[in-house]
Amino acid sequence: MTQGILIRLLICICTLGGVLCLYIDKQNEVTERKMQIPKLARRLHTLEEENAQLHYEVERLENPERLICLLRKPEFSHLKQPLLNDVMIIHAN
Repeated sequence: MTQGILIRLLICICTLGGVLCLYIDKQNEVTERKMQIPKLARRLHTLEEENAQLHYEVERLENPERLICLLRKPEFSHLKQPLLNDVMIIHAN
């Protein structure tokens, strides 16, 4: 009878130890992810700044005033506004 209780106790202790090991392992994974958050936040901030800079650059290049100035330059004098009958319109279904 005492051996049965002892075996049950050992099984319970082993099971508890296994569960605690799994719990600690999960906590370590969570802690590692929490440690990565500041690095990823800095990278995100850098990418957002770069995206804003590129957006500004596109806006500057597509500025109609700049495009008209380019049109007046001799190297772009061959470019003309197309006539309406030269434009082909394709309707998407």
